[in-house]
Amino acid sequence: MAELLGTVRRAMRVLDYLAEREEPVAIKQLAGELGLNISSAYHLMNTLAADGYVTRDERSGSFGLGAKTARLGDAYSRSWPVEPELRALVGELGARTGESAYLAMVHHKDVVITDIVESRQEVRVHALHRGYSADLHARALGKAVLAHLDPTAVREHFAAHPPRRITPRTLVTMTAIESELERVRRRGYGEDLEEFCEGVCCLGAPFFTHDGRPAGSVSISVPSFRYRSVRSSVRDAVVETARAATAALDSVHRRVSLG
Repeated sequence: MAELLGTVRRAMRVLDYLAEREEPVAIKQLAGELGLNISSAYHLMNTLAADGYVTRDERSGSFGLGAKTARLGDAYSRSWPVEPELRALVGELGARTGESAYLAMVHHKDVVITDIVESRQEVRVHALHRGYSADLHARALGKAVLAHLDPTAVREHFAAHPPRRITPRTLVTMTAIESELERVRRRGYGEDLEEFCEGVCCLGAPFFTHDGRPAGSVSISVPSFRYRSVRSSVRDAVVETARAATAALDSVHRRVSLG
């Protein structure tokens, strides 16, 4: 196994932590939640601040993300092979349902969220953001893609990324996950019933490349208290959008092939 630098990993954990917060965070809170001692936390934050990756509020002393992180995000976004037609489709899905809509793309061996259309409703999965690719076992977007991968690829994924328990409903054993993926494959869509975020349910469906490989997925998130009442309409909208995305990719392929 390659040698890993602890200082670099701690810095990355700090940036991930700040990315999930909507407000700047006090150093004591940050150190406590990340298991750092105050002295190490200050050295780390001052170093990141000097290079522009975090900022420090002079009045409160709290830390937040700096402008340099936006540059990294933009550079990574440019590497995503997302067609404008797909972005338009997820926008239409959000407008049609009035719920938060997500587009994810298969990028190398990851399933990466590339677009989010926020809901008009008062619900938001704060942990999710553009670029998020973790916890595929607990999210409808991830299940929709995993269900159509070769079983060997699925096992390799979970060997590299062991499924963690996020809520009491999260599936974490391979037996349970494989049964769930079989159900997803059979139905043509996946569901996350408060497995990633308590109080929120999601439904996602895959779309495919011209040769039948999973290219990504689209999904909708809904507050759990009203999921049952809208599930049927959400399912129809998500599945139809996924089919349209497959057709859009096929059209792009034919257009490119014709030169």
